Amino acid sequence: MTVKTFLFILSLGLLVWLFIDSTYQLDIAATKNNGLTSMKKQEVDEMQNLDSVKTYAKSTLDIIRKNTRTNSAIATKRIWLILILLVIQLFLWTKRTRTLKS
Repeated sequence: MTVKTFLFILSLGLLVWLFIDSTYQLDIAATKNNGLTSMKKQEVDEMQNLDSVKTYAKSTLDIIRKNTRTNSAIATKRIWLILILLVIQLFLWTKRTRTLKS
């Protein structure tokens, strides 16, 4: 197996993995999420105690922070993969142009 073939297979594998990983971020069940949001808003409207609202708001902020960190980690991973793929493609392109000039 040549270096070019290995890099091509590696590049293709990373692209497929990046595609599959990105499909997990799709909001396929948007109706379900909208219903859940409406239900949570109704629970907040029914709360009478201010301390209960504060506790709920703090837990919601913690969830938002956790989701932000998770999304940031996913974005960092994708950026590294894209950079690796870019380097591989540049290497393959420069190798191709060298063989065309010969």
